[in-house]
Amino acid sequence: MRPTTFACVARASRTICDIHCDVATSSRVTLSSYALLTCRSQRAIDASRLTTAMSRSFSIHPRRCNKKQSEEALAEGSASTAAPVTKRRTKRSTTVEYDSISTQILGADGKPLPALSPLIPPATRNRRTKARTKPVSPPASDADTTTGSTGATKHASDPAPTSDLEPSPRWPPLAASVLSDMARFPSTILLTRVGGFYESYFHQAPLLSSILSIKLAIRKWGGQEVPMAGFPIFQLEKYLKILVLEKNLLVAISEEFREHGEIVRRVNRVVSPGTLIDEKFLDPFQNNFIVGVSAEVKGGEKGEEEEEGDGRLRFGIAWLDVGTADFNTAVCEDLKSLRDELARIGGREVVVDASTIDVEGLKAANHTQDTTSSTVEDVAERRDRVKLDIRDLVTDPSVYISHFQPPPPSSDTSESTSPLPPPSVEMDPLESLTVQSLISYLRARLLSPTTSTLFSSLTLTSPSHQALSSSMQIDAHTLAALEIRSTSNTTSIRGSLLSTIRRTVSKGGTRLLTQWLCNPSISLSTIEARLDLVELLLKRKELREDLRGVLRQGAGDVSRVLQKLVTRRNDEQDLLEVRDSIGAMNRVKELMATEMGFMQEGSKEKEVLQGLCGKFNDLSDLAAKLGDAIDERVIAARLERQENLAHEVEGVASDLRESGASARSKIRNLGSKSNKTQQEEEGEEGLWGDSFEHLIRPSSSKLLTSLTRQYQSLRRSAFRFEKDFQSTYGGNFISLRFVMGQGYVIHSRGKVLPSTPPNASTEGEGEDLTVHIAGKNRSTHTYYSSLWSSLGSRLDQAAKEISAVEAIELETLRQSVLTHASRLRTNAKLLDQIDVLLGFAQAAEEYSLSRPILDDSTDMNILSARHLSVELGLLERGRLFTPNSLSLTSPAPQGAGGKVHVITGPNMGGKSTFLRSIALLTILAQCGSFIPALPNSRLGLVDRIFTRIGANDDVFRDRSTFMVEMSEVGEILNRATEKSLVIADEIGRGTSNLTGIAVGFATLETLRERGCRTLFASHFYEICDLVQSQQDVKEGVEFWATDVEENEVGGIVYSHVLRPGVNRESYGLQVARLARLPDSTLKIAEETLASLKAKTGQP
Repeated sequence: MRPTTFACVARASRTICDIHCDVATSSRVTLSSYALLTCRSQRAIDASRLTTAMSRSFSIHPRRCNKKQSEEALAEGSASTAAPVTKRRTKRSTTVEYDSISTQILGADGKPLPALSPLIPPATRNRRTKARTKPVSPPASDADTTTGSTGATKHASDPAPTSDLEPSPRWPPLAASVLSDMARFPSTILLTRVGGFYESYFHQAPLLSSILSIKLAIRKWGGQEVPMAGFPIFQLEKYLKILVLEKNLLVAISEEFREHGEIVRRVNRVVSPGTLIDEKFLDPFQNNFIVGVSAEVKGGEKGEEEEEGDGRLRFGIAWLDVGTADFNTAVCEDLKSLRDELARIGGREVVVDASTIDVEGLKAANHTQDTTSSTVEDVAERRDRVKLDIRDLVTDPSVYISHFQPPPPSSDTSESTSPLPPPSVEMDPLESLTVQSLISYLRARLLSPTTSTLFSSLTLTSPSHQALSSSMQIDAHTLAALEIRSTSNTTSIRGSLLSTIRRTVSKGGTRLLTQWLCNPSISLSTIEARLDLVELLLKRKELREDLRGVLRQGAGDVSRVLQKLVTRRNDEQDLLEVRDSIGAMNRVKELMATEMGFMQEGSKEKEVLQGLCGKFNDLSDLAAKLGDAIDERVIAARLERQENLAHEVEGVASDLRESGASARSKIRNLGSKSNKTQQEEEGEEGLWGDSFEHLIRPSSSKLLTSLTRQYQSLRRSAFRFEKDFQSTYGGNFISLRFVMGQGYVIHSRGKVLPSTPPNASTEGEGEDLTVHIAGKNRSTHTYYSSLWSSLGSRLDQAAKEISAVEAIELETLRQSVLTHASRLRTNAKLLDQIDVLLGFAQAAEEYSLSRPILDDSTDMNILSARHLSVELGLLERGRLFTPNSLSLTSPAPQGAGGKVHVITGPNMGGKSTFLRSIALLTILAQCGSFIPALPNSRLGLVDRIFTRIGANDDVFRDRSTFMVEMSEVGEILNRATEKSLVIADEIGRGTSNLTGIAVGFATLETLRERGCRTLFASHFYEICDLVQSQQDVKEGVEFWATDVEENEVGGIVYSHVLRPGVNRESYGLQVARLARLPDSTLKIAEETLASLKAKTGQP
């Protein structure tokens, strides 16, 4: 089912339930009935089953339910027990608290929550409690043991400690299973599947109830009252989003499985932020990376006196999007590079390899855990490791951090057990170690057998090695200061470079655009190839619009679909999406081939398109196979019925303030109209019942064709049998039906049928048409017939055989797609690249961008640069942006030119905007986009961009604003090269004037000596005086300024135009007046400023 349709049905169903809680006593809907209504299946909800479930939902009268019945409902352990059984009219509420299970959940401070106080039963429930003897627990296997912090082994099957009244109750199977899973997966919220609900028990239930704002109930287990809370299974993703993404909690999910006729429960998945696969609350336009980190010491063992910043540490990182199989590795040579890479990747979870990195302080971390049986102390004693608190390097506080001890290498190196991908010639041994640790961690999280193929697919292909030297390095502060992915004030995409330049139409294209913006290339050939395609697509508008239309309609999200197929979480629509994506690939090639027919032979444009078309893999046979096998008309009709049914349910919910009988009548009729319409449209005459919905076309398989013919023949026989019955008993009031709870019966409306047909002796078929009463009500009777029961059983068997064959055919198609997975991913990546370049061309047309000229020099000559985000904001307010030019070149023999520009000017004069515009257009240029500047703008390739813009104090790490500023300046001075671009804004403002001037001048001089391109903005005009007073320092430095003009009423007008020279006025008081400071305050400030200027002799 489509997500919107499913949400619509669920919302309307809950509305019906809420309304009936307050109307007639006979119209209360139980939660279990609505679980059946809304969670039968997200892929396909059968209309008749849905109608039956809703019509039965009015059978229980909770206001007539006595106390004994309520307690019996709790004791059954069914799904309906998730709701509390207290009476609605009871005003007194008793807080349920429980202390028999020791708390293992970590609180916000990283420490275990204290045990809850014991339950105080009400006075009306004083009962004599019998002493119970401790049952003998069966011996636990090795697999059912965990090791606590003290190193003592504890069996997972042992009963947990209980209260004094019940020292050791005999837990029922469900309770024993829950306790065992809680012991095996500490520091997790355990959700246990019980029928149509996920439920939580013991000390976790109050916590879950508080977090999710759901009701807390109690149930009796082993003679004790146990807290419990739960929710219907269709709300799992809603609450997973809260628990995992918003609260940063681990969630262990225990599912039900039927084995040998019995229901068993086991945890098949531990959900963390980085292990999400295809949940609907994931943003499909962003990657959900999980990052693994390992460390080693260069050149041998770590010495006792070694410091973190001495450069002897190396770090291996591997990041994977489980939902798209985007897998990469890299090596960081120092801590700063590791911090910057973590920020650039933007992972949701960081997994620290505890075998190489000391996990000291693990217990105090907010959200960390050890997923193996080894304790922190055991790990610390095993080997010397790098001491590092990864939280100091993660700039995003919402990132989940896990410490994981990988298991020791196994002698079994089979593909099913070995987590290590095949070695790559480009991969460093440290990267291989990190990959092994990360995949081991995923194995400990994704426990379901259906995910085993996920690891097999990961081990078949080596991760992509990313050399940090092959791309522009953007540190963590620069990513935030330039607002590349999101704005700093609201953490929203709106206003960021990504939102401004984004014109992609596919999900994969948007994800790739984000990666390019955070990782610009420094390969001149790669950049020029992208610019060539952008220029071609910009000139050929019709081709651009046709290609964007194809991608918008059929590109899909093949990367995510393939992962769903790998993990067996797919449905038929995913296979059709693969088919449509292949069709989009073929259509893209056709459009390009057609366009090449209008180009001159040997032209550069034709060579560009030919090279691009040649990279696609031909998968037409796979697309034809999928298209011939899957009947998309059936899927479309099913989706249409579901949507119509959702609208009907909403209509019933809106008009349900009437009698219960009328409401039941409406609900019974849900879906009947749509089914009848479909049958009439199919035009099947002479056949009984509804046609079989073939997901697989019968013509695609000889066996399926044969079974379909048999099924149709049985339907034809049933139709004739129904007509014979009607003719024998004389009326159309008789029909053949299938009734839930009765099976295949003969339905009579208003008349009672004799057990023997009237003309049995003459027709000679009296024995076949003999009937026996099955059930009756006021207006209808149902009867059994041996012939109809036999025929109905054959219909059921034929339908089951068809479904089994279709399941085999679908699995064959799934395997066919997975066989071509590598080629599909290659084509999908090409479509993503085309989508990004099409977006660049579209943005170039909308924003009047021009192609930059790039080379390997260290010069930069930008003509009329603009800041796109600021320009758009001004246009919304009816104002125009003022562009400015820039020329950073090596000093000429006559002293003209320079790679360092010092910019002074008033507050709000546009200095910071100009600095940011140069940095942003440099990033765009090296991504392969046109830039917001005039043609013939020239840029030398930049290896790193550093920004020192804005600063805040870091109270958590005990660092003042000035300390943070100096730390950033220190990184720039230590890491900048002559090919770097440095954006420095207001260095030294966080301390006294004299100290700030001294620090600013020293920084400027160091950058000049380093030879990097530098834009240095400051209000300290004294720095300009110091530079001009020293001839050796003055060489290579230019001075630029912005001005303001005063109008007739004493106000100011900003010009925003850069001019050569120095501006010695900040106009800060005028800005304060614009900010609406009180007039009395402004008057004092003016008098004080005049006094200070008089003392220092300033004009």
